[in-house]
Amino acid sequence: MNERPRLSPTVDRFLVMRFMEPFVFSLGAFTAIYVLGDFFDRFDELVQYRGLSWVGIEYFLLKLPLFISQVLPIASLVGVLLAFALLNRSGEVLAFQGLGISRLEMAAPVLAVALLISLFDFGFSETVVPVTTRQARYLYTVQIKKGVEKGVFAFRRLWLRSRNGFLTVYAYDGRNPPTLYGITFFHLGPQDNLLDVHKADTAVWDGHRWRVSNAHVLRIAPGGSVTAVSEAPFPIDFRPADFILVRQDPEEFSLSELNHYIHSLKQKGLAPGSYVVDRDLKYSTPLACLIMVALGVSLSIDPLPRHLSLGRSFGLGLVIGFGYWVVLGFTSSFGHSGVIPPWLAAWLPNLVFATLALSIFLFGEER
Repeated sequence: MNERPRLSPTVDRFLVMRFMEPFVFSLGAFTAIYVLGDFFDRFDELVQYRGLSWVGIEYFLLKLPLFISQVLPIASLVGVLLAFALLNRSGEVLAFQGLGISRLEMAAPVLAVALLISLFDFGFSETVVPVTTRQARYLYTVQIKKGVEKGVFAFRRLWLRSRNGFLTVYAYDGRNPPTLYGITFFHLGPQDNLLDVHKADTAVWDGHRWRVSNAHVLRIAPGGSVTAVSEAPFPIDFRPADFILVRQDPEEFSLSELNHYIHSLKQKGLAPGSYVVDRDLKYSTPLACLIMVALGVSLSIDPLPRHLSLGRSFGLGLVIGFGYWVVLGFTSSFGHSGVIPPWLAAWLPNLVFATLALSIFLFGEER
């Protein structure tokens, strides 16, 4: 009795290389489109601030790691669809199935590479992306737009320098309405001596000024005595835009930094809010590379090879990738607003598309 043929290491390498070629091409193409989109989006400001120079080129080079990390899932999907479209067109998938080689055996080497891509995306997003993204924002804000950094992000807090003191907050939520949490203002005198300390739990921007809650003041007398005052104006002479320049976006945090920040907020009795969703997204988003490849393989070889042209495969990849980001956008918004739990907001798109890929594959038939 003859054993059913199985894939050899040579065929494994062949399938991997047929996947890697369109994957690398797709990654380069989508990254270039992303760069061009960002360039034209900022073109007016680049011209206005004379950023069309080496500094501007350096800015886009620093943004490349972030762009690459964000387009890896859709590049993986389009890559596998194009790869199997080429294999189908040449009849190689039919030849494998004619020899009795299962769809799972054909998918296994490609899925193994997709898992490595997901692991790379996770490590890349934790090491290179935060550093380069922070530096890119500094170049754009300070060197290109000639802005002045009014504050820094240090010790898990925002620190801003005003005309007559320092303002520090534990967290800034830029959603509507913009809100500050855990606010302390150190009021300094002409000789930089401490006059009083203003504290408040929250401050909400109403479009014209900040409305604080649970505010109180500690007056510092020349002799060093301290007096508590319950009613006093809270001197915040900053607007929401000033905090946007200081606040770090999720991609500027490493996972350890984000975990530490969330822990510090909880210790102070402050709600971590959207940061928990952003932390869970750091785990779930890289896995999308594996899920997109699994879905692409399922669509390509179930139940018989799909006779899709290269153009149709490319278009199908764009549609599915767009659908994934639409679902992710909705669930992330629901998670940030507290409608659904953070873990569900981050993982629901992966669960939906993974279930879809598995269903197509399991309900398919071998030739």
